[in-house]
Amino acid sequence: MNKITIVSLIVITFLSCQKNNSTKYIKIENEAINDIILEMTKFDEMKDKFNPNDKKHILYVESVLDTTTAYTFKPEENFTEIESDELSKEEIEQIKLNFIQDSIKYEREKKLFLDLKNDKIKKRPLNYPFKSTKLNIKYFDAEEIEDFDTNENEFGYLFISRIIFNEDYTKGYLHYDFICGDGCAWDYNIEIVKIDDKWKISEYFSGG
Repeated sequence: MNKITIVSLIVITFLSCQKNNSTKYIKIENEAINDIILEMTKFDEMKDKFNPNDKKHILYVESVLDTTTAYTFKPEENFTEIESDELSKEEIEQIKLNFIQDSIKYEREKKLFLDLKNDKIKKRPLNYPFKSTKLNIKYFDAEEIEDFDTNENEFGYLFISRIIFNEDYTKGYLHYDFICGDGCAWDYNIEIVKIDDKWKISEYFSGG
């Protein structure tokens, strides 16, 4: 790699870091998180378990946006293990087609979340005054928590990554992890889109 290429990469990385930490970027990132909190925590599904006489449940949000992503499984090509005498030609072709489709999805997700995986976008503190009529949102420091059990009137603990936006800030990609008590937890890599001035989850990738 020659000096010009190295210098160019350094400049591009520097400018990207500046953009990801600009006032505009952080403002849009905060607003997007605010819009999708109920979706990430599946509030509409979970609220049926609440006592209607309770006050607003507390949602604890990690005070740092991290660069974590869900683990992605690379599809394995195992055509050689297929017993041709046990499967029809159509079934074998379907297995091959599924492999191709899964491989395309894997490569797409890998590319979309690359900036999080390679730390091109950095962690940052989160101190946005969230606006919610349904939840009492408070910040917490994960390093100070010994366990993530929930008590009465506590909804759960939410961990959120930085968001990778496209150039015109109409799409974004992030990871989140939600813990809502013993045996209650999920995490996903997700795509979000801005529709009618509001951010919504549009696609789920790896996780579960």
